[in-house]
Amino acid sequence: MINEIPNRLIDFDIFIEKPIYIFEKKNFFEIKDYNELRNNFPKEQIFPGFHDKGEKIFLNNKHEEFYKFIENNIWGKFYNFLNRKEFIILLIDLISPQIKKIENRKNFKKYYYNNKFSNTLFNKVKKKLLKIANYENIRLGFEFSIIKKNCYIPPHCDTENKLLSLMIYFPPEEKLAQKNDIHDYGTNFYNKKDGAKENLDIWESKYLDKNNSHIFFENYEVFYKSKFEENKLVGFIKNDKSWHDVSIFEKNILRKSLNINLYIE
Repeated sequence: MINEIPNRLIDFDIFIEKPIYIFEKKNFFEIKDYNELRNNFPKEQIFPGFHDKGEKIFLNNKHEEFYKFIENNIWGKFYNFLNRKEFIILLIDLISPQIKKIENRKNFKKYYYNNKFSNTLFNKVKKKLLKIANYENIRLGFEFSIIKKNCYIPPHCDTENKLLSLMIYFPPEEKLAQKNDIHDYGTNFYNKKDGAKENLDIWESKYLDKNNSHIFFENYEVFYKSKFEENKLVGFIKNDKSWHDVSIFEKNILRKSLNINLYIE
């Protein structure tokens, strides 16, 4: 289903080290599977999630609707392929050299993979026992995202419990994508401007509101933009400088993407 993943981040098609680790892999899927995934992307009508700031809608593996959707289709096959201990080990081994260099992750060594989100008492007790034994509990986040015309994702640095973010874009087929000129609606990554008056780098981050976004844009600028292209994996590792956003989407089509995240809980 997916093509071979390099063993080292430096072997990806794009690898950026500072101020944040960013990497990209083109031709991530076999083209037949990518097109089937795109053609079967969930309809917006079943998306239960909504962000007040920016108005992105989403459907993820905390929602009952998610498991109904992935039954007996290619998305279920892909989700089950990722949601395995073997694949999580592959991802963590891939980013381990970089994690060791992040101050807030320097103690990350042992972990336990939980393959399904649950708030049962048993799971809560299990997490506490794992913490006592110095194990980190790892969970896979799998989220479909849709951004409509005049909507956006505000600047943020990601929540403190996110370890890794992976994104796969699903633009319309290439001719329509070129016609609508949507390649620039990927993900923007930011760094402090020379002479910035305020340092907003932070470990515990939420979506910025309009007032704080204004302050942010006065002090930060885009240093890298991941283009909104088909069949590409875009990844980055959370740190206190991992500022990113998605600009206001000005096209009268839907911006569809998949977010795959590793969380420490």
